Amino acid sequence: MTVALPDGIAELIGRPMYLETADFPVEMAYGWNTLAATENGNPLYWEPAVAEMLAGGRILPLSTLSLWMRPHRWSPGATTEQVALQVHFDLKERLDLPEAIMSDNTIAFHEPVRPGDVISHHQVLRSVSDPKTTRLGSGRFWVIDVEYHNQRGDLVGVESYTGFGYRRSDADPAGEPQKSSRAGSPPPTAQDGGPRAKPDPAHDQVRVGDVLPELTHDVTATTVVLGALASRDWRPMHHDYRFATERNGTRDIFLNTPNQLAWMERAITDWTGPKGRPGRISFRMHDPVFPGDTMTIASRVSATPVDSAGCGWVELELVLRGDDRTCTTGRARVALPMSSSDNPWLRRGDDWRP
Repeated sequence: MTVALPDGIAELIGRPMYLETADFPVEMAYGWNTLAATENGNPLYWEPAVAEMLAGGRILPLSTLSLWMRPHRWSPGATTEQVALQVHFDLKERLDLPEAIMSDNTIAFHEPVRPGDVISHHQVLRSVSDPKTTRLGSGRFWVIDVEYHNQRGDLVGVESYTGFGYRRSDADPAGEPQKSSRAGSPPPTAQDGGPRAKPDPAHDQVRVGDVLPELTHDVTATTVVLGALASRDWRPMHHDYRFATERNGTRDIFLNTPNQLAWMERAITDWTGPKGRPGRISFRMHDPVFPGDTMTIASRVSATPVDSAGCGWVELELVLRGDDRTCTTGRARVALPMSSSDNPWLRRGDDWRP
């Protein structure tokens, strides 16, 4: 049975809100911070000659997209802490749900972001669920889109967040991380006997079932804090041990959403090389990634379509594990060259359909 939303909430759905322009221009240093936090050596982002040849000049890592909606934590004249994704916090307050997590994230990458760009964005509430009860407690799910444009009005990306606002169940002991029953099974690794795809492949070299080389990294507290700092995410559960354990009920600080995205971007482009252009990444977070975990990202090819514009796509299944726990599952769509003369980075407008 559908439960009516509280007064005023339904009217917010579908309405663009918080139309804002970033209070700082794009600088390559922001990208380098993200690359350093994930040890990503993609020459597209580090070598000017490669960037010029493929993308017509410097571009920022795609996983920095949400950075441009994150304000300075403090600014002159501000009377409260500045936060990103304000609609999320509005819903927590208006629905009287003191706790909240992000469970899903989907990002479609359009025109690349370049140094000197000034990025504007707005938020759109897409849906609010009926009351739900999960292991975390009782509350509601909501979906918020963020659309990003550059100063010329070009769409640079659309990001969709699924949040869950809730009141914590008394049955859940503090300090125990919450786990989802929705976690999937990891794909086979090359060590399991699965085929290993060739490095830096063209589209015609890839087959369904190919397994990408695994990306493995030993997570430390520094890993977590560097990732949060690089993405300008000031939320304390990503750097404050006491807040994470006492307020969030987890065993430690944990990787934030943009940093997980950045690690996935690295896992994908470590395989494709700089000519691979990610178009879309979506993922669901089941369990936090903590300091002390050995993080492994395993991926395999699920489809190799060619769209009506002639762009060759490879679709991937992704699983991020922390030790033996499935922490995040996802899918990605990345364009690869169809021939030696094809360059996905030059596709624009109707020729680019992520």
